[in-house]
Amino acid sequence: EEKVVLAAASVESFLDEKVAEAESGAKTAEASAKTAEEGAKKEGVEVVDATVGVAAAAAASVTGTMVVEFDAGNNGGIKMVSFKTRQVGLALVLSGGGCCASGKPKVAVKTVDKKGQAETLGVLKSWKVVSINGTPVTGLDQAQKLLADCAAKLPQA
Repeated sequence: EEKVVLAAASVESFLDEKVAEAESGAKTAEASAKTAEEGAKKEGVEVVDATVGVAAAAAASVTGTMVVEFDAGNNGGIKMVSFKTRQVGLALVLSGGGCCASGKPKVAVKTVDKKGQAETLGVLKSWKVVSINGTPVTGLDQAQKLLADCAAKLPQA
Protein backbone atom coordinates (compact mmCIF):
# COMPACT_ATOMS: atom_id res chain seq x y z
CA GLU A 1 0.00 0.00 0.00
CA GLU A 2 2.86 2.36 0.83
CA LYS A 3 4.44 1.69 -2.59
CA VAL A 4 1.18 2.60 -4.31
CA VAL A 5 0.98 5.87 -2.37
CA LEU A 6 4.59 6.70 -3.26
CA ALA A 7 4.00 5.85 -6.91
CA ALA A 8 0.87 8.02 -7.01
CA ALA A 9 2.76 10.92 -5.42
CA SER A 10 5.55 10.48 -7.97
CA VAL A 11 3.09 10.51 -10.88
CA GLU A 12 1.34 13.58 -9.47
CA SER A 13 4.67 15.37 -9.08
CA PHE A 14 5.66 14.47 -12.65
CA LEU A 15 2.34 15.75 -14.04
CA ASP A 16 2.60 18.99 -12.03
CA GLU A 17 6.09 19.51 -13.47
CA LYS A 18 4.90 18.93 -17.06
CA VAL A 19 1.95 21.31 -16.65
CA ALA A 20 4.29 23.96 -15.20
CA GLU A 21 6.65 23.48 -18.18
CA ALA A 22 3.77 23.88 -20.64
CA GLU A 23 2.50 26.98 -18.85
CA SER A 24 6.00 28.45 -18.82
CA GLY A 25 6.41 27.72 -22.53
CA ALA A 26 3.05 29.31 -23.27
CA LYS A 27 4.02 32.44 -21.31
CA THR A 28 7.33 32.69 -23.16
CA ALA A 29 5.61 32.25 -26.52
CA GLU A 30 2.97 34.81 -25.56
CA ALA A 31 5.66 37.34 -24.63
CA SER A 32 7.45 36.71 -27.95
CA ALA A 33 4.17 37.13 -29.84
CA LYS A 34 3.49 40.44 -28.09
CA THR A 35 7.01 41.69 -28.92
CA ALA A 36 6.57 40.68 -32.57
CA GLU A 37 3.13 42.31 -32.66
CA GLU A 38 4.52 45.57 -31.28
CA GLY A 39 7.30 45.55 -33.86
CA ALA A 40 4.86 44.87 -36.69
CA LYS A 41 2.58 47.68 -35.57
CA LYS A 42 5.54 50.10 -35.68
CA GLU A 43 6.09 49.01 -39.28
CA GLY A 44 2.41 49.57 -40.10
CA VAL A 45 1.65 45.87 -40.56
CA GLU A 46 -1.84 44.61 -39.63
CA VAL A 47 -1.58 41.97 -36.92
CA VAL A 48 -4.10 39.41 -35.71
CA ASP A 49 -4.22 38.52 -32.01
CA ALA A 50 -1.45 35.95 -31.74
CA THR A 51 -1.86 35.35 -28.01
CA VAL A 52 -5.16 33.51 -28.47
CA GLY A 53 -3.47 31.11 -30.90
CA VAL A 54 -0.62 30.52 -28.49
CA ALA A 55 -3.05 29.77 -25.68
CA ALA A 56 -5.03 27.35 -27.87
CA ALA A 57 -1.86 25.54 -28.96
CA ALA A 58 -0.69 25.25 -25.36
CA ALA A 59 -4.08 23.97 -24.23
CA ALA A 60 -4.13 21.36 -26.99
CA SER A 61 -0.61 20.25 -26.11
CA VAL A 62 -1.25 19.92 -22.38
CA THR A 63 -4.66 18.25 -22.64
CA GLY A 64 -4.00 16.00 -25.64
CA THR A 65 -6.99 17.47 -27.47
CA MET A 66 -7.58 19.43 -30.66
CA VAL A 67 -8.72 22.97 -29.86
CA VAL A 68 -10.79 24.67 -32.55
CA GLU A 69 -11.62 28.34 -32.17
CA PHE A 70 -14.95 29.36 -33.70
CA ASP A 71 -16.61 32.72 -34.28
CA ALA A 72 -20.23 32.02 -33.35
CA GLY A 73 -21.48 35.31 -34.79
CA ASN A 74 -22.72 38.59 -33.38
CA ASN A 75 -24.44 37.20 -30.31
CA GLY A 76 -22.30 34.13 -29.72
CA GLY A 77 -18.79 35.57 -29.64
CA ILE A 78 -15.67 33.42 -29.82
CA LYS A 79 -15.92 29.76 -28.72
CA MET A 80 -12.99 27.46 -27.96
CA VAL A 81 -13.99 23.81 -28.42
CA SER A 82 -11.74 20.89 -27.41
CA PHE A 83 -12.16 17.73 -29.46
CA LYS A 84 -10.96 14.55 -27.77
CA THR A 85 -11.34 11.86 -30.46
CA ARG A 86 -10.72 11.51 -34.21
CA GLN A 87 -14.41 11.43 -35.12
CA VAL A 88 -14.88 15.21 -35.07
CA GLY A 89 -18.35 15.11 -36.63
CA LEU A 90 -18.42 18.21 -38.82
CA ALA A 91 -17.78 19.28 -42.39
CA LEU A 92 -16.43 22.65 -43.57
CA VAL A 93 -17.36 24.98 -46.43
CA LEU A 94 -16.20 28.34 -47.78
CA SER A 95 -18.85 30.89 -46.81
CA GLY A 96 -19.50 34.49 -47.88
CA GLY A 97 -17.46 36.70 -50.14
CA GLY A 98 -20.03 36.67 -52.98
CA CYS A 99 -21.25 39.70 -54.91
CA CYS A 100 -23.32 41.09 -52.04
CA ALA A 101 -21.12 40.04 -49.09
CA SER A 102 -18.62 42.29 -47.41
CA GLY A 103 -15.08 41.09 -46.79
CA LYS A 104 -13.38 37.94 -47.96
CA PRO A 105 -14.90 34.44 -47.71
CA LYS A 106 -14.53 32.59 -44.40
CA VAL A 107 -14.30 28.89 -43.60
CA ALA A 108 -17.49 27.84 -41.86
CA VAL A 109 -19.16 24.73 -40.47
CA LYS A 110 -21.22 23.24 -43.31
CA THR A 111 -22.78 20.34 -41.42
CA VAL A 112 -22.74 18.90 -37.90
CA ASP A 113 -23.26 15.14 -37.60
CA LYS A 114 -26.25 14.08 -35.49
CA LYS A 115 -25.06 12.72 -32.14
CA GLY A 116 -21.45 13.35 -33.26
CA GLN A 117 -18.72 14.88 -31.14
CA ALA A 118 -19.19 18.38 -32.59
CA GLU A 119 -22.92 18.35 -31.82
CA THR A 120 -22.28 17.03 -28.31
CA LEU A 121 -19.81 19.89 -27.75
CA GLY A 122 -22.36 22.47 -28.95
CA VAL A 123 -20.89 23.36 -32.36
CA LEU A 124 -23.47 24.85 -34.72
CA LYS A 125 -23.79 25.02 -38.49
CA SER A 126 -22.47 28.31 -39.99
CA TRP A 127 -19.98 29.03 -37.20
CA LYS A 128 -16.77 30.44 -38.71
CA VAL A 129 -13.51 28.57 -38.04
CA VAL A 130 -10.88 30.99 -36.72
CA SER A 131 -8.04 28.62 -35.78
CA ILE A 132 -7.16 24.99 -35.21
CA ASN A 133 -4.68 24.22 -32.42
CA GLY A 134 -3.61 27.86 -32.52
CA THR A 135 -2.96 27.99 -36.28
CA PRO A 136 -5.04 30.69 -37.97
CA VAL A 137 -7.34 29.36 -40.70
CA THR A 138 -6.62 31.06 -44.02
CA GLY A 139 -8.66 29.01 -46.51
CA LEU A 140 -10.80 25.93 -46.99
CA ASP A 141 -8.10 23.54 -48.24
CA GLN A 142 -5.73 24.58 -45.45
CA ALA A 143 -8.47 24.23 -42.81
CA GLN A 144 -9.52 20.77 -44.02
CA LYS A 145 -5.91 19.54 -44.06
CA LEU A 146 -5.20 21.02 -40.62
CA LEU A 147 -8.40 19.52 -39.20
CA ALA A 148 -7.56 16.08 -40.64
CA ASP A 149 -3.91 16.20 -39.51
CA CYS A 150 -4.73 17.30 -35.96
CA ALA A 151 -7.65 14.88 -35.62
CA ALA A 152 -5.44 12.00 -36.78
CA LYS A 153 -3.29 12.51 -33.66
CA LEU A 154 -6.31 12.00 -31.40
CA PRO A 155 -7.43 8.59 -30.10
CA GLN A 156 -10.28 6.66 -31.70
CA ALA A 157 -13.67 7.08 -30.00
